[in-house]
Amino acid sequence: MADFSERIVILSDTHLGKPKGGAVSVEALRPLWAGADRLIINGDVAEVHDATLRGDAARQVLKIEQYCEEDGVELTLISGNHDPLITDRRHLLLNSGEVYLTHGDVLHPAISPWTGHRDRLRFLNQRTHDALPPEERGSSQGDLAAAQYASHFTWDEMSRHQDEAPQGLPRRILGMASKLARVFWYWHTLPRTASKYARCHAPHSRFFIFGHIHRAGVWKYGRRVVINTGAYGFPFRPHAVVIESGELVVWPITLDTAQQVYGLGRKPVARFALTQAVRAAA
Repeated sequence: MADFSERIVILSDTHLGKPKGGAVSVEALRPLWAGADRLIINGDVAEVHDATLRGDAARQVLKIEQYCEEDGVELTLISGNHDPLITDRRHLLLNSGEVYLTHGDVLHPAISPWTGHRDRLRFLNQRTHDALPPEERGSSQGDLAAAQYASHFTWDEMSRHQDEAPQGLPRRILGMASKLARVFWYWHTLPRTASKYARCHAPHSRFFIFGHIHRAGVWKYGRRVVINTGAYGFPFRPHAVVIESGELVVWPITLDTAQQVYGLGRKPVARFALTQAVRAAA
């Protein structure tokens, strides 16, 4: 008989250590995994890529590890483009492959195509692909590894060229308008791209869970359900996925501004029955 007793909480894009763009604190997040057996953070847990933020970001990650240990919760981190080397784990399969998780930076060759450094990201991603052994090129593992190291190399370059940002108010306004247009475009297109990626690299998965684009939502493409868990910065609509008792449930996350703690909303966004027991695969 299938064992559905385990409670798994999935979050992403907490961006701890990022002023005004991430979760309030680890303490604020802690209620979200209360009573869980396992917490999975699907990329961009903290701003460990940024040399100016890395110290505080690293301390926040250590706090998560400490609190999860105190709470008896197993912690699994998946690396994203803001924490590319925090772990070598780039994806996760649950429920005998029924549920597939990855951060989402693998979905586009420019990693973050809405940014001003997208061309450099695309170049480094391709260069990393070219350096892979022939048998890994075009594979899921190869694509994930290339995106991981392209992000790392780009952040390293940016830290050495921070003074090259566009100067002057008109150019900054034009640059922001152009970026917003790209953001809205990829908010529209990447969920379908995620479904296509799953069809190619995880054909047996029924659920594809990702973050990265910061737009929370649930989309259905045939039999596959694509879920994005949003972000704690703009547009400020974080979501959690909870797997328990044979169900996968998508919950909005709310912030109690008085207590400065996060919690699950009163009503789920979506609820789905699972067909497999909750067990991790490779």
